[in-house]
Amino acid sequence: MTETSLLGLRTVSSSAHRGTGQPVKMPVRASHSTRRIWQGLGAIAIAASLVGGCVNTKYRTGAPSQSFVAADEPRAAEIGRDIIAQGGKAGDAATAMAMAMAVTLPSRVGMTGGGVCVVFDAAKKETRTLDFLPRPAGTGGAALPGFLRGVYALQAATGAMRWEQTVVLAEQLARSTPVSRALARDLADSGARLAADPEARRVFLPSGAPLAEGAPLSQPELAATLSQVRRSGIAAMYGGPLGGAVAQAAAIDPATVRGFQPRWTGTAAIPLGIVSMHFAQLPETDNGAALTAVWNAAAGLPSDQRAARVAQALGATGSGASAPGAGLVVIDHEENGVACSFTMGAPFGSGRMVPGTGLLAARGVDGAGFGAPALLTNAIVGRTQFAGAASAAGNDGPAAAPAALLTAALPAALDKEPGAAIRVSRATNGPGRTTFVTCQTSMESGWKECQIAADPRAHALGILVETER
Repeated sequence: MTETSLLGLRTVSSSAHRGTGQPVKMPVRASHSTRRIWQGLGAIAIAASLVGGCVNTKYRTGAPSQSFVAADEPRAAEIGRDIIAQGGKAGDAATAMAMAMAVTLPSRVGMTGGGVCVVFDAAKKETRTLDFLPRPAGTGGAALPGFLRGVYALQAATGAMRWEQTVVLAEQLARSTPVSRALARDLADSGARLAADPEARRVFLPSGAPLAEGAPLSQPELAATLSQVRRSGIAAMYGGPLGGAVAQAAAIDPATVRGFQPRWTGTAAIPLGIVSMHFAQLPETDNGAALTAVWNAAAGLPSDQRAARVAQALGATGSGASAPGAGLVVIDHEENGVACSFTMGAPFGSGRMVPGTGLLAARGVDGAGFGAPALLTNAIVGRTQFAGAASAAGNDGPAAAPAALLTAALPAALDKEPGAAIRVSRATNGPGRTTFVTCQTSMESGWKECQIAADPRAHALGILVETER
């Protein structure tokens, strides 16, 4: 399997390959002069926006090193690309992408919220769950902020860069960035929740109507908060005045905020020969174990039928709406893998700003119905074969995210022709949204074929990044 990457590669538009599932042959090297131009621009990537389809890449061990990033918000994916291009690893890219989503998709991701990740360390050949859910702790179900300690733990355990490097790009975005299609959709659907709060209204509804796609979004208070976080680290939230302001707004004991710790635990793993599928393991809902049980019960069926049977069973486990979520995935050139899902507990959380911080206060959640991250790993050689993150839209039922992961992603992860599975699974009205990277490696030839599938309903973006050793 391969890991290396190049300067000076052309951008490939996915529109020419929409829904084809056919391999796209990427150019390996540009001319010396072209590489110098791209180097001067600071770009080291092939970016493919995968709307409604997939893009394949094939390469052999010793070829250019390839990493993959995808997120349910396009600018976050671009920041993941930039971090990988600067020498970052999967944990660095995932942390920077999460921080960016707290700026560009605050309807679903924020520093007062939280999430859950599944993480594979290729060197240790170990897969773990990182649990930093925003559990209810304050008046009216206000959330205990888990996000910052969670992504800090992720970056500290699996990254190679300085913390400041993973925060500074989000800080720059907070000063000014255009509204993405993903945020514009959420504002159109749920922006009325912000109308009662003067600060939220000033930022997101400056003319009385929700900001539209492409409109300038300026969040100076959030930029100042991110500056604190960049300079002081997580102490800004868990011990500093920022944490005090969040605790006061949510009516949470400040000592409870200071004492929050994310939890590293095992995963719910399904052995599949020499590889295993790993789901997040959470104590409240035991959702990973539930997935394992229903998956094993459907043994013997073709993967698409098996996944559909499991999704149907999951859909019968409850009723009502799930909290909306958003996800990201990274597979880096060293074969480390990260899949994360995040939530604010409700669209835009409580709909109210924590005064002077630029942060929307989150609602607490008791489980991970908002999202379902998963990795398929080979612990024998230390390889990530699949990274997927499904998220609930918020109005598609409590089992939407795991059902989406199973029906759309697992057949692609397990079948010999994942492109066909991706095309079949792209139902326009199915529950949940699923973004994933899936790879197949030939034991005979050493060729590895990878595909990125970014769900168009989430307005997601997937990017292949190639860098020189």
